[in-house]
Amino acid sequence: MRLKTTLFLSLGLLLSAPAWSPTIAAAQDEFDDFDDDFAEPEPEPDPEPEPEPEPADEGDEFADLEDEAFAEDELDEEEPALEDGDLEAGDFEDAEVPPDHSEEEEDEPRTPTEEQQAYRERRHIMHNTWNGSVGGIHVVDAASGAPGAFRAQLGLDFFFVDGWLTLPDAPAGASNSHSHIGGSLSLSWTPFEFLEIYASLASWANSNEQENPNLFQVLGDTLFGVKAWYQVEGAEFLYLGGDIGLGFLNTVGDIGLVGESTSFGIRGNVTADLRELEDAVPFIARLNLQYWFDNSQALVDDVEAARYAALPDPRPCPMGDVEGDCMEDRHLVTRVERYSLQIDRVDRFRIALGLEAPLRVMEDFYINPLAEWVLDIPVNRQGYSCLYIPGVGTDEPAAGQDGCLDRQGASAFEQTLTLGVRVMPPLRGLEIFAAVDIGLTGVNTFVRELSGQEPYDVRLGFGYAFDTVPQIEEVEREVVREVVREAEPPPMGRIVGTVVDQEDGSPAAGAVVSFPERELTSLAAGDAGGFTTYELEPGEVEMAITHPEFHDGSCTGTIPEEGGDVEVRCELEALPRVGSVRGRVIGEGGSGVGGAQVTLGGPESRTLTTGPDGVFAAQDLPPGTYTARVEAENYLIKQETFDVAAREQAEPTITLIARPRRSLVRVRRRQIVIRRQVNFATDSAEILPSSTELLSEVADVIMRHPELTEIEIQGHTDNRGGRQHNQELSQRRAEAVRDWLVRAGVDASRLEARGYGQENPLVPNITAANRARNRRVQFVIREQAEPEE
Repeated sequence: MRLKTTLFLSLGLLLSAPAWSPTIAAAQDEFDDFDDDFAEPEPEPDPEPEPEPEPADEGDEFADLEDEAFAEDELDEEEPALEDGDLEAGDFEDAEVPPDHSEEEEDEPRTPTEEQQAYRERRHIMHNTWNGSVGGIHVVDAASGAPGAFRAQLGLDFFFVDGWLTLPDAPAGASNSHSHIGGSLSLSWTPFEFLEIYASLASWANSNEQENPNLFQVLGDTLFGVKAWYQVEGAEFLYLGGDIGLGFLNTVGDIGLVGESTSFGIRGNVTADLRELEDAVPFIARLNLQYWFDNSQALVDDVEAARYAALPDPRPCPMGDVEGDCMEDRHLVTRVERYSLQIDRVDRFRIALGLEAPLRVMEDFYINPLAEWVLDIPVNRQGYSCLYIPGVGTDEPAAGQDGCLDRQGASAFEQTLTLGVRVMPPLRGLEIFAAVDIGLTGVNTFVRELSGQEPYDVRLGFGYAFDTVPQIEEVEREVVREVVREAEPPPMGRIVGTVVDQEDGSPAAGAVVSFPERELTSLAAGDAGGFTTYELEPGEVEMAITHPEFHDGSCTGTIPEEGGDVEVRCELEALPRVGSVRGRVIGEGGSGVGGAQVTLGGPESRTLTTGPDGVFAAQDLPPGTYTARVEAENYLIKQETFDVAAREQAEPTITLIARPRRSLVRVRRRQIVIRRQVNFATDSAEILPSSTELLSEVADVIMRHPELTEIEIQGHTDNRGGRQHNQELSQRRAEAVRDWLVRAGVDASRLEARGYGQENPLVPNITAANRARNRRVQFVIREQAEPEE
């Protein structure tokens, strides 16, 4: 059991909050002008007032105007009479005039803009990760929450699994089940726009009857960190930054820090927050790259040394040995102990990618689905020499023994996929989350360097964000202004039309509608053939309509005197909807093959013959997909497909393969014999290009022998690898050959693919040459029609 004194220190700080809260208050006083960052600049002080003019007679509406503007020598002696429609002075008596800024208004606090307030709200709904810093569940955000805000989060994690961490020398009758329950308290504070301070306390317990003691407890693992970032200018949705974290560990079975076990990490962070775009998208992508200097091995050095000294008959193993000669393993901590105490003997480089979608389902209510992927790549900075004990007659570790990183490789790397959701109800600042970590690698491959990856881990919790900056509610001031009504405009109307095919009434999407007698911009009909004109005066409207698939047409609509929309239907005559083909058949050197027979199959069948230059052509073909089967003397049959579009010309080029002088394929009574092997990539069903000529000849033979109605393509392997693996590999290779032949033109109903694995060797698998012969593809004739008389 590892007890953490930092837990008690942290709890003491929390309980003594009243004692140090004045300090925070005093510090906050230094930032009393924080709200001013969001306010508009103060207005310039009013200039010194000039001497007021002599007071005018009571009731004079122009008493506040300067004498110069209305000097007696610039005014007529007699005011002109008001015309109809002019405003009289009394019309302004009921109007409210916005008051000038007074000295009292200048003393009032200024409010942030609407854009600044929205930005703050977006940052306020972000919460802590499991280890403290703001982000998702595990992946850290490059930025942070709202400036001046505190966040606290409490989480619980657990899992129960059987048959994991199994030990060979477990006590008789002991259960092989493992249970885990833990928790995390994380805190973070964003004092400035570019800085975050975070911390976390983690405790957990593991129970496993195979070990003695059965229960392992770790209380109060502590992590402190500082994160900084900046927002990229010109790409405000992008944030770059980094953070430094420091972890403190205590001794095993007692209380007290072990200085050598202190670990720390350096991390770079990138975040793309698409909510910051002008057309906002509720999507956040995060990337972390971290190197963690792990010194937790120091916690068990003394324990392993004491165990070695207590062995009755220890094998030679000088403590501190790094040469790999030590063959003693009984004193090493077991895989159960390593996982329960989280002991890693090497550093790790972590790559983490997270996606989050902050979806606003209603006012102040958000649901954020999350998906995260984390990969830890071990780095043996410590130079740890792993003791590897292989099993008898195998390269795998002996039963119950752990492997080593240099042998087990990437299968031992700890890798997880996290799926979760974070819910923020209308109570501002509150969040509830649920997630599950799914182990991808490292679950069943145990190595002495790593603590191990659990199969899954369920995480639940809640948190709260306290904003020290109060929300500002805008108060709208109603200003009454005089409205001068203009004369009503004359009635107008629009043509609401639909352009269709006169034969079947289908819409003519994209038709261009122009106005020959008016200087107006042309319109384009939508997907349903619809269009709406500009507002036009009453009367007849002539429209010209063009479309690349129709003959040009025209349409007329009449807008009534009272105005309004008018619906019209414009019909066009379709052009013939057929296509053509002009293809070329060439040999492998690029020269045309004359006299070749080209059989077209598809919406319409044609039989064509190529000219001396290898060209074949056909007109008036219905649109669709066509298959061209080409037969020529001294060449293998070739089949290719191409598409014919309406009013377009297809131009396929078909390359023929010359028939080999010495045939590689022969048809026998019970099988099609091939003189070469079909080559595949190693341990793969990928057919290598070197087999193209062979398979082309196989396809040619099958197509020239229609009496062969059922052919079984058999896949065989040697005996290297597992039996099940070889069975699956042979099946996939047989199917790959079948697919190749079908694409070459062979009727799929005549071919059947079947893998036999290592069951039917031609020769004993005792030499490399014999194994090469056993790795083969065979074409067995299962059924053939009787020859016609």
